[in-house]
Amino acid sequence: MKYVNLIFISASICLLTACLEVENDSNDDVVQALEAQNQILSESNKTNNETLSVALTGIILNAFDKTEIPSANITVVAADVVIHDNLVFTGGEFKLENLPVRADIELIISSSDNSFIPRTFFMNTGYAYAANTPYDIGAFLVSEGIDVQVAVINTSTGLPLSTLEFVGYSHNGSSSRAHKYKHVSAYDEANGVYNITLPKFIDTSIRANLDINKDGEKDFFPESNENAYGNDLRLSSANSQESFTLYVEEETPLTEVEYRISLIDESANVITGAALLATGSDGVESTSTFDEASDQYVISAMFDDTSVIEVPSFSINDIDYESASIQFSKNDDESLNVRIYGTSQNVYYKIPNTNVVELAIMPRVINYSVTDLKVVTAANEVNSVDHSFSVFYSQPITASANSLSLTNTSGFTVVKGDDDTNDVVLPGTTILTGGVDVPVTFETSLNKTKLTIKPVNTLTLGQSYTYNVNSLVVAATEDSVDINGDSLSFSIENSSDVAFDINDVHLDNNNYTTNGTAIITANSAGDGVNPYNYDRNAYLYLPSSINTLQSLSFRQVSVTQDGASSNLIRNYIFVKDGSPYSISSVGLVQLAQNENVVKENIYIDIESGTAQADSQKVYRAYTYVYVSDDLDSSENSLTFEYAYETKAGVVATGVITIPVQ
Repeated sequence: MKYVNLIFISASICLLTACLEVENDSNDDVVQALEAQNQILSESNKTNNETLSVALTGIILNAFDKTEIPSANITVVAADVVIHDNLVFTGGEFKLENLPVRADIELIISSSDNSFIPRTFFMNTGYAYAANTPYDIGAFLVSEGIDVQVAVINTSTGLPLSTLEFVGYSHNGSSSRAHKYKHVSAYDEANGVYNITLPKFIDTSIRANLDINKDGEKDFFPESNENAYGNDLRLSSANSQESFTLYVEEETPLTEVEYRISLIDESANVITGAALLATGSDGVESTSTFDEASDQYVISAMFDDTSVIEVPSFSINDIDYESASIQFSKNDDESLNVRIYGTSQNVYYKIPNTNVVELAIMPRVINYSVTDLKVVTAANEVNSVDHSFSVFYSQPITASANSLSLTNTSGFTVVKGDDDTNDVVLPGTTILTGGVDVPVTFETSLNKTKLTIKPVNTLTLGQSYTYNVNSLVVAATEDSVDINGDSLSFSIENSSDVAFDINDVHLDNNNYTTNGTAIITANSAGDGVNPYNYDRNAYLYLPSSINTLQSLSFRQVSVTQDGASSNLIRNYIFVKDGSPYSISSVGLVQLAQNENVVKENIYIDIESGTAQADSQKVYRAYTYVYVSDDLDSSENSLTFEYAYETKAGVVATGVITIPVQ
């Protein structure tokens, strides 16, 4: 097959239209020569876009046996303009002429006799060096349809769930306009099933959103994890058979479970005098009481799918016992997994899921001559409310603030040469250092066996962090130890309390000027600089508020370069399924072009030549357009159609023209 030709087309765009990046390193003659060459390349590209065209050839095959389709119709659309409408081709082969250069197109293949279902292919036409520059774009697979029925049963009621909509995609390539060609189900009220037509021999999955009330939380849960995909009910390879039955259950209220725990020694004698702590599925903690009639510690917790009982280190009759932890989790078959740590033997087994759980454990006796401090359990994620980190140790410990750390591993600090006359940073130099220390506070609980660390201030959304516990003091022996297992790396979920505003999206060519004038006129040594407003790659800069969106797509429809407008179609998807998509994150620091920049332990790209405000993190997307600043006398801008949906379900569309800063 010849799909590789599509890659060559895309590569041609990059090779034949990209001008040279120019960084001023005090070699003005070379810089000026390169800038002049860039201008020539840019003007050449503008001319070619207006006079040249592309011709695409390919073959249409049946996805079942890879034989040629006897007859097919092809429609070509670019920027909502139909270039070719229902051209008829026989024998499988086709040729499409007079296509615009470097344009994102939709190639729609359909059948007049319904022998196969329509399929859309998104692609870029590529660069041209003459009229009808030829490209062989390979094979295109199409398939007959299959009518699929999906029944979704609410296990709580035993009745069909009728409030869903299944959606599937079988297009090839990516585009913000893919939603126009999706496969959508229709609900059959009489039979209680969803009907959807899919390509029979092209693997296609379908999904339905289980967040019925659009509050960001799913209202039903798939019985099988195979069908769970975020907030969606997913059916992989939905075209593989004609009918499916899926089961979902409503969110059930928490159940109060009574745990009855026996602590015994090696002689099977009951150990009294301990204090147990339970944490239920709701995060609420409760303490135990001792039932003398049954010789059991009794404790209750609200249970959904997980709970934890902690037995802090304790002393009875001059015998010291290590901490222990009992963890419960529910299986798909409603049985309970029991995992016990810190006892004479760490064990794992299953028990029935009942409202009263009874079990016995044998705490481990501390032998200070041979026993080191151990981590019984450590949180594998931070607390969702205060971003704290907890570690449960085998013995009581003493911690100090200088032995605990929290580092923003994706953040950076900026020290400029004119910040402080007493530092060692020379004028004219700025040092960017990765890894920002975050102040923390801490507390111990459960007889000093549980250490909880939390940040003093709110952490930054979208950043990555690492907790580290260094040396601790064992309370009983006053030995200072540093053990493994009490560190945690994590990221704060990308979200935002600031509503997204389309006007917060900016376009910047990073050439140290805006509106033709220098952004920063002197470096930190006071040496003046007058950067040149030359063509450079333009980037879209998007705010962190895109994390409030479920989807965000742009469709570039025109480019204005030095006052001359031309159609240049390109599709972008920036947010998909509630997360940033195909865009990078960068840090921003405004510096003079002649500033000497030193980077130490930096794990994020940092841009210093934009007109954007300083930021630890924003999102950036490449536009493939080479352009200078927008001026009053010479417009430089890009025009986009846009569409976005918030996570609350609000949809907005429109057109925006963004000037180059």
